Amino acid sequence: MRRRHIWMIAAIAWAAAIFIATHSPSSTGGNTQFLIEKLLLLSPDQAALVNVVFRKLVHLGAFGLLAVLIFNSFEKRKFLLAWFITTVYAATDEIHQSFVPDRTASALDVGLDSLGALIALGLIRVLNQRPYKKP
Repeated sequence: MRRRHIWMIAAIAWAAAIFIATHSPSSTGGNTQFLIEKLLLLSPDQAALVNVVFRKLVHLGAFGLLAVLIFNSFEKRKFLLAWFITTVYAATDEIHQSFVPDRTASALDVGLDSLGALIALGLIRVLNQRPYKKP
């Protein structure tokens, strides 16, 4: 099996994990805020702020990782294709959430997901352009 096929399987598995996580009503902002409040012993206002930051960082990271996995699955036009597929998947995931009880769809979250993909892919591009010196 080619290495790019392994990356594609990993990308599909990660996309499935995102789907499962977003399908769960327990993944709501209220539930994560409650956990943050109790685990970190914060006031409701403090927990609300931490919750927003945490949830948005999860969007950036989860879809950044998906973009990296997809990027490694292709041989040509990898950057644009990985970003596009990740962004489309993010949009479909938000639509999916609109059908899950206690969940809502958000265009802002699609934008964050797309930005996470762009940041991750940009890091790959920057790291691949650095000259490599053998020890």
